[in-house]
Amino acid sequence: MLVAVLMVVSFSLQPVEGAAAAKKISVYVDGVKLNPLQAPTMVKGRTMLPMRAIFEAFDAEVLWNQKTSTVTAIRDDITIVLKIGAQTATVNNQKVALDVPAQNLYGTTMVPVRFVSETLGAEVLWNQSTQTVSILTSNPNTNVNAVSYVSARLVGKNGDGRDLEVSFPKVQRESEVSEYRVLVVKSSNAYGFTLSQALSTGNYTTVRPSGDDQVITLSTQSKDVNGDILKANQSYSAYVLTVGKKGSNALSGVSPSVTLSTASPVSSVSSVKASDVNDYGDGRDISVSFNQPQNTSNIQNYRVMVVKTKDAGNFNLNTANALASSNYSTVSKTNSTTVTTTLSSAARDTSGEYIKNGVSYTVFVLSVASGSNATNQLSAASSSFTLTASAIGAPVITKVEDVSNYGDGRDLMVRFNKSSDESRVGSYRIFVVKDSKAGSFNLSTANGVSSAYYSVVSKTGYNINQTLSSGARDVDGSLISPGVVYRVFVMAVGTGSYSGSYALSSSSSSIVLYGNTDVNAATNVSVSDVSDYGDGRDLRVSFTRAADESSLYNYRIMVVKASDANYFSLSSANAVSSSNYTNVSKTGYNITQTLSSGARDVDGQSIRNGVSYRVFVLSVGAYNTTALSSYSPAITLSANSKVYPATNVAAADVADYGDGRDLRVTFTRANEEYNISEYRIMVVRDSDAYYFDLSAANAVSSSYYTRVSKTGNNTLTQTLSATSRDVDGRLIQSGTKYRVFVLSVGAGGYYTSNALSSYSSAITLSESYAVGAAKNVSAKDVGDSNNGSDLQVTFTRADNDTDISQYRVMVVKASKAGNFNDAAAINLNSYYYTAVRNNGNGSYNVILNTDARDTDGEFIVNGVSYKVFVLSVGNHGTNALSGASGAITLDTVVSTQPVGDLRASDDGDQHNGRDLKVSFIKASDEKNILEYRIFVVNANRNFNIQDALASGRYTPTSVGSNFNQVMTQSTTDTDNKPLVENVPYNVYVLSYAKTGSALAGPASVTLTDTTPQNPVTAPSDVAAAWSNGAIDVTFSKLADESQVQDYFVVISQVDLTSEEVMSKKNTGKNIKKGAPPTSKVSFNTNEIDANGNPIDNKKAYLIYVLTVGSKNNALSKPIPVAPVQPDAGAAAGADPANGGSQ
Repeated sequence: MLVAVLMVVSFSLQPVEGAAAAKKISVYVDGVKLNPLQAPTMVKGRTMLPMRAIFEAFDAEVLWNQKTSTVTAIRDDITIVLKIGAQTATVNNQKVALDVPAQNLYGTTMVPVRFVSETLGAEVLWNQSTQTVSILTSNPNTNVNAVSYVSARLVGKNGDGRDLEVSFPKVQRESEVSEYRVLVVKSSNAYGFTLSQALSTGNYTTVRPSGDDQVITLSTQSKDVNGDILKANQSYSAYVLTVGKKGSNALSGVSPSVTLSTASPVSSVSSVKASDVNDYGDGRDISVSFNQPQNTSNIQNYRVMVVKTKDAGNFNLNTANALASSNYSTVSKTNSTTVTTTLSSAARDTSGEYIKNGVSYTVFVLSVASGSNATNQLSAASSSFTLTASAIGAPVITKVEDVSNYGDGRDLMVRFNKSSDESRVGSYRIFVVKDSKAGSFNLSTANGVSSAYYSVVSKTGYNINQTLSSGARDVDGSLISPGVVYRVFVMAVGTGSYSGSYALSSSSSSIVLYGNTDVNAATNVSVSDVSDYGDGRDLRVSFTRAADESSLYNYRIMVVKASDANYFSLSSANAVSSSNYTNVSKTGYNITQTLSSGARDVDGQSIRNGVSYRVFVLSVGAYNTTALSSYSPAITLSANSKVYPATNVAAADVADYGDGRDLRVTFTRANEEYNISEYRIMVVRDSDAYYFDLSAANAVSSSYYTRVSKTGNNTLTQTLSATSRDVDGRLIQSGTKYRVFVLSVGAGGYYTSNALSSYSSAITLSESYAVGAAKNVSAKDVGDSNNGSDLQVTFTRADNDTDISQYRVMVVKASKAGNFNDAAAINLNSYYYTAVRNNGNGSYNVILNTDARDTDGEFIVNGVSYKVFVLSVGNHGTNALSGASGAITLDTVVSTQPVGDLRASDDGDQHNGRDLKVSFIKASDEKNILEYRIFVVNANRNFNIQDALASGRYTPTSVGSNFNQVMTQSTTDTDNKPLVENVPYNVYVLSYAKTGSALAGPASVTLTDTTPQNPVTAPSDVAAAWSNGAIDVTFSKLADESQVQDYFVVISQVDLTSEEVMSKKNTGKNIKKGAPPTSKVSFNTNEIDANGNPIDNKKAYLIYVLTVGSKNNALSKPIPVAPVQPDAGAAAGADPANGGSQ
């Protein structure tokens, strides 16, 4: 049922003429009297009623826009928009004319009764004598529907209701729903559970309608329908009872069964501390430390979760387990009791917001269990803290340079810009940090450095260039020396009232001092485990060659135990025996070297599995000059090289067989495939997916997964077969909620190193949820703002769009469009597409926002070639990607040419717009022109390009050709008045462009009438009466019919004007001119009157005969026809409802 609601608002409007009613009007809806705050009233013969009085009875959702004085009313699938004072309303995006606009009378918003009621599908009855309006709804359906499916899944292993999550979709016409009841039934009793049993039990969980699909996790006290507390080792199923507001109820089908179980939680970490250690204004300012539990064998890793302190009281284990991976920081286990980590600049709090200054935070750490026999455990909260910006500005290092050859600190010059407000700064401190430790150097560690290990610099009022002294040391206390990779920090030290305030710069670029040599160090040393020999052949080393190799002989690769790497210096490297490093000749290029089977570490021990190493590269030059690189990341060789998992796993419902053929799986191949033999697609029930891990995947029977061979392609797609089964051996079927994993299976010697992907989004196969792809996608450049608002995208709706919730417009760089597929579209970040609601339109026209981005996350700009895709997004996990649009490159065009040789002439005597002929020559350059717009302006009006751009009264025509045509009969001037004769007009043509439109004109014209001046008159001798169940009408035609086109007879219950009769021609009867001079026509009871209502012999009517002339029309006087049997409830000729007055 269509419902529109307007809010009560206060506007200052002048009283409306005729607004007062002589007698109070009463309004009844289905026999129930309405008692509005503002009495109904009459405006211009139309009964007006307060909106809220009617529509609050229909439970509509109301949205009010104060700025635009517009109300939007939503109920079920109907949306109506109505603006105060507007002559039209909008119903489901279609304009509907109003006889009288909605208006504010005495502080209350009023609308015409008939418009509202008929739009709602109701019937309106008017009693003139009692001044009563009776609104009869058309047999409203108050029955509620059952939810279409119920899913139950396990989300924990506590052995009670907290483990059980129940989800279900909202029903249609949710406005009739009072509540939903979630009922848990022992599975042994589930299939005999009836509606009467559901209504009789008091053991359920209530869920209120929200307008969205529902997901609820039960509690420790939740009971089944028999009153028993939910417990472990018991199998349960769930139902949902829809409870209606008006007495109707509906019971859903049963969910798949789940069995609650228990598992021991892993140990939680202790002594969680968080502190503000930097001044970046993001996650890098937070340092978190905690103590690991004694037993970490069943712990996979830790998740650091930053919670706004205001939310910390409600943060629990369930909340932590449900967090998106982007909203926590993962920290690996270590061999130390205490783990300390500094978060990254991209770190977010648990609400998804970036970490920032001025917000009070509390930190929790989640111990993540490994395997299915243990559960995660959450730590106690840290103390709360708030990141604050330093009161003084940090200096900015602009450059570090090797300026001498003393072989000490005198070789190092540091250039930096002073603090922004140096009045708060007393001095600066320069810290030299080994490159390997620079990543963990922060404001806190800087404040802890001994004064002997930094250089103090006085402020000068200017930016500073400072060369260090011969005794300068790094922060570890070592004298600064050649061959070591350093980074430099500068700290501003507060003075006066700012004493105790500090601000640390970002690190400088890395620098190696070379003393008296010209030998440069290698950089970017990296390592990888590439084989399984159990010796040096497993270790591959890559590095960037020295910047200048002219005086360099070779390189020495040195493998150092990770525990010794912090103490391994240039002097240590120079002392390593030749049998304990690998010599590599220079090549002129960057180098990658796999070591030999006999390779040893610097201690002389053979390289082997299970030992953590770091690698250095020593550059060796003439005269024993050397330079040492920074160390590589740590690496521990293992018995099996890493097999990488597949990524971007997506599942789609693509058919309606009711088995595995409905399920299409798409995924991105593993990073490396050389050690992979195949992939295995595994379909897991959603309730079990949380506990499905690598060990479970390795144990799945070969009959219960689908093999996929390697292809070398980046994306693999596989539709399953009719006999495909889930990992428990059950045939894949509709109505069951699944998630999909992909197992990468190691080849040859890697067979024990399989890797399991993350699971896909949940999918429930259905025979009615498949969605189609949008069609006819095109893109157009419609602006010159150098951003997304220049891009207009149009497309046609999908053939099958009944289950589509929205379309997503995705702008892809043309160079990448060939590899853009369903999986990439489905997993795209929500910031990188534009969502368009499915409103049932046949086609869509979307102009993107100014901040729209392409699928790489970059702002849409000029000069980049794009293609556009549209993803159809279903309500039940199904999606479909359109084909690509043509390529488009946005640009800025500023020059627009006007049309030439504009002419206007009187070209006929049709006495309307067809008399006007307009011609022009198209613009010389149409590249920037979207269309031409022809304006007809009353010559008494001023008209310029601003008026043209603002006006909606024009005739559009396409670019590409000259124009020479007469206008249409309905052509109006810019005042929306029909074109008439003897009025001077000016004609203009606007070259309408993205920017810089151009106006041509005026071309002046006055339309004149050259036909003989012989107006027609009304017919004579008009008579009408009931005869044999029909109304017979007779009349005499005109003696002179030279200017007559035809005659028109209409039957009405109300008075009509000549113009109104002309508008009713489709309800009356035409009579041709000519013999015989007297005409007769009959209206039977199976025909309709001028208002579209069936002719009824119990009603009174008026008969009109209209002479339609070539120049004018003439209407006869109305001839009344009395009813055969008058209706006591009707008042002929006096019913304001008959003319659409309510």
